[in-house]
Amino acid sequence: MSKLNAIFARGLNGEFSLSDGSLPWKNVPELSEDAKNDMAHFKSMTMGGIVIMGFNTYRTFKKPLPGRINAVIDRNCEPTSCSTITDGQFIFFSSLESAIDYFSDEKFSRQEMFLIGGAKLFEYALSKNLVDGKIYETVFNARFPDAATFVEPLSEEWEIIGREKNGEHSEILMHENNRYSSVQIFYK
Repeated sequence: MSKLNAIFARGLNGEFSLSDGSLPWKNVPELSEDAKNDMAHFKSMTMGGIVIMGFNTYRTFKKPLPGRINAVIDRNCEPTSCSTITDGQFIFFSSLESAIDYFSDEKFSRQEMFLIGGAKLFEYALSKNLVDGKIYETVFNARFPDAATFVEPLSEEWEIIGREKNGEHSEILMHENNRYSSVQIFYK
């Protein structure tokens, strides 16, 4: 069964998006190179995989992300009318749990699952311990006073296991949860 990873970017104070759902750093000239690098990182990580998003994030998309299965969590979706795949379109689920269950089928075993937003869905997934893979977090070294949504800092159980520069004004942190650590202890 594929694990659920999360991938997102934020500002120094947890800034996640503006009121229209756009990214706060997207139109900041001094952050343009870092923003491009972040989008390239996002694309390389998620390409060929499954991206799961909340309904508000879905509304900011003009079309599905190419080369990925695009899943949308819509609480207003009737379970009987959801989970129908239309090639090149979005798949709707009534809950994150139903999406995870659907994608745990063997036919998806080679594809990684990524939770891509929004902030409420991240908060929900973390509070329910549904993210059992890694978290890829880009941190922009800036504050965005116009931000409308924020992500909470990760709890102590999420340990940084990797760090790389994303540009002059940002870095990418890779986290793993201590509960799901790959370290194994053997007793004789």
